[in-house]
Amino acid sequence: MNSRLLKGYVMVILSAVIYGCMPLMAKYIYADGSNAMTLVFLRNLLALPALATMSIKKDKTLKISPKRIPELSLLALFGCCLTPLLLFTSYVYIPSGTSTVLHFVYPALVVVGGILLGERLKATSVISVLLCIVGISMFYDTGAPINLKGVLLALLSGLTFATYVLMLTRYKHLDEVGERFTLYVASASSVIMLVFCLASGSLALPKTIVGWVLCFVFAQTVTAIAVVLFQKGTFFIGGERASVLSTLEPITSVIIGVLVFAEPLTLRTVIGSALVISASVVITARGNE
Repeated sequence: MNSRLLKGYVMVILSAVIYGCMPLMAKYIYADGSNAMTLVFLRNLLALPALATMSIKKDKTLKISPKRIPELSLLALFGCCLTPLLLFTSYVYIPSGTSTVLHFVYPALVVVGGILLGERLKATSVISVLLCIVGISMFYDTGAPINLKGVLLALLSGLTFATYVLMLTRYKHLDEVGERFTLYVASASSVIMLVFCLASGSLALPKTIVGWVLCFVFAQTVTAIAVVLFQKGTFFIGGERASVLSTLEPITSVIIGVLVFAEPLTLRTVIGSALVISASVVITARGNE
């Protein structure tokens, strides 16, 4: 395995682990009076100074071609705005665990989208995606209520994220990849989400200094680290591999639930986790194929 692939695998796995910690962090932020839509706005806005500092340190510039702005804005809209908006809104209608299961249809959508865009179908891709789908489905609570609107919103969040991944893998300007790239995507996301929050009357800023500190930490952890890692990793290993490896996210959430909230660990969850890990092994073992 070459160093580029290895680096990409490590980046995407680390991003999945950080994303899996989001529910724990968000739980305490919501308790301080904020809400999901505001948190999406703040996680982008509060990360901008750190991203700008890292960009200057690494690239010695913040400049980017104005021609890139429309493409970066589309990436921001699909990956950092529509996806969390749809997913978080689905939580109002169906349990978050069910939403997560439906959202993770996106690895399959990435594979299908790649085929439609002319990529060759690989047996390992099919096997890994099938393992993912079966594994993630094991996290579904069979007793959970089903609401058609919630199901549709969660599925749409998977579609928008798959679209984001496919666009990300086809971004040609590799000299801009990294913190500077994320800086502009996060900037566009901040503007878009502020408009959404104000238009819907859902802007709910933290009420205490502790709440603001938690939001700041959340923004640095998720946007300045996890988003950068996922984007860089996707450029290194491609959208299919990145999508499959990112399914390690719900496993992280399950582990945190067991360790922090003393949630029960069921046989279904263990089997589902094993299948997801198997899918990651299959897609990783493909090597340079």
